[in-house]
Amino acid sequence: MSSLNTLTGRNGHIKVDASEVARCTQWAVSPKNVGTSEWGDSDSDGYTNRAAGRRDATFTCEGKYDTTDEVFDLFQPEDIVEAYLYMNAATLYWYFPRALCIDFNLTVDIDSEAVVGWTASFGADGIFYKPGDAP
Repeated sequence: MSSLNTLTGRNGHIKVDASEVARCTQWAVSPKNVGTSEWGDSDSDGYTNRAAGRRDATFTCEGKYDTTDEVFDLFQPEDIVEAYLYMNAATLYWYFPRALCIDFNLTVDIDSEAVVGWTASFGADGIFYKPGDAP
């Protein structure tokens, strides 16, 4: 077996409110089911029944600080943005018409003099679309 059908993160990127996020190094998305209903009744023969709750998703992203394209000009906590999380150049992406910025962090390491890094996390504000879903 070879790597023929695999996908690397090489062409991954993020757009927020139609602006490319500069120097993004990583993003992660976490879709989830929130608030399942669990119960047993006279018809369940001693087993648990379950029904799905609401659909939700959060995502995190991180990158390196760019003095000519400052990421904190794009989003800060409490901002609601439109976000595209691209897995490749243009065809595979997660789409969030509205996402709430939950937190934003900068890391400055004076001792090692490492490049300044940033992280941010977001939560879907309403509907979101996985790759292949039509908005």
